[in-house]
Amino acid sequence: MSQNIVDKYGYKLLSPSELIRSNSVKGVEFAAQRQEGHEVPLAECVHLLESEIMSNRGSLRGFVIDGYPQNQSDAKILEQSIGVPDLIIALEIGQQTAETRRSVDSTTLPSTVSSYMRNAEPVLAQYSDKIMQIDAERNSSDIFNDVVPNIDAIAKSYGNPIAISRSSH
Repeated sequence: MSQNIVDKYGYKLLSPSELIRSNSVKGVEFAAQRQEGHEVPLAECVHLLESEIMSNRGSLRGFVIDGYPQNQSDAKILEQSIGVPDLIIALEIGQQTAETRRSVDSTTLPSTVSSYMRNAEPVLAQYSDKIMQIDAERNSSDIFNDVVPNIDAIAKSYGNPIAISRSSH
């Protein structure tokens, strides 16, 4: 879905995991950790995100940070380094679907969905006015169609407070 957002709105996709993979020093350092199914700690790669943002600041319409924040520590780091998010899209997905999608993407599942949600619950509460929870047990075009009105609102009123609607699923 992140790529769909990038394609439609011209935003920059920032994936901490991808930035680390493309950085040979950090990539080697975290390869074993990712092989074991652990996500890269955001504190270890936030400088790569900042660098990407700064190098594109003249042409940047917005950006999507894929997969983060995963916990309150990540949220604090992002807020201090980059700013408060305009929207957090929380995909609600079952363990079976997550495992299937991860195997198709050739990535490891960092944890069980229930473990991930336990870590994410405080983030969801902290940003409750910026969270859009979406049933991700559907096809990707239906999921993206739920997201579009919210991103349209952000694109139209960038910098102004906006109301985030929630999916009724």
